Amino acid sequence: MNARVRQKEATRAAILQAALEEFSERGFDGASTRDIAAKASVHHALIKYHFNSKDELWRAAVTFLFERQASDLTLPGPDDPRYPDRRAYAAEIIRQVVLYSARHPEHARLMVQETCRDSERFHWAADTFIKRTSQAAGAFIRLLQRDGILPAASVPALTYIFVGASQLFYTLAPEVRRVWGIDPSDPDVIEDHVKALIAVMVR
Repeated sequence: MNARVRQKEATRAAILQAALEEFSERGFDGASTRDIAAKASVHHALIKYHFNSKDELWRAAVTFLFERQASDLTLPGPDDPRYPDRRAYAAEIIRQVVLYSARHPEHARLMVQETCRDSERFHWAADTFIKRTSQAAGAFIRLLQRDGILPAASVPALTYIFVGASQLFYTLAPEVRRVWGIDPSDPDVIEDHVKALIAVMVR
């Protein structure tokens, strides 16, 4: 790969990361491509060069988000020999999901911004990405139910409880800082969150 191609890819990645942050903070309607360009430290014309429209940029940012999740969140399988029993396996899954949520609070923030609206963009994101990741979380819940670790309650309800408990602490980080006087990005605070969620879910 030559230097020009590397620069082009680096510019595109910077735009996508800036777009994720802006869309997660302001929503689709509130975010501006000029602010995204400024945050990415690129000329505004480069947004148009890489993406034909704001909608295309949003979809590319969401694709980037879920592709990053797939590469960053590498979860063990249920029969992984590193874990002596199902409870140890469940604890590791919970740990990895919480750590990902702590590293990337913009993921849940962006999804909340869009999924509160029954929009065509939301339908696209749900059909392309959210159904798949939700079904994977549901399969994890069913596995724990089968082994008696979780109660025989609604799988969708337990899935949202698990996902929400993993993410909300970081999605609402300013509130956590203001109300509780702790920083959700502090490694010790994150570890306390991991331990608390494991204690609740792995009985």
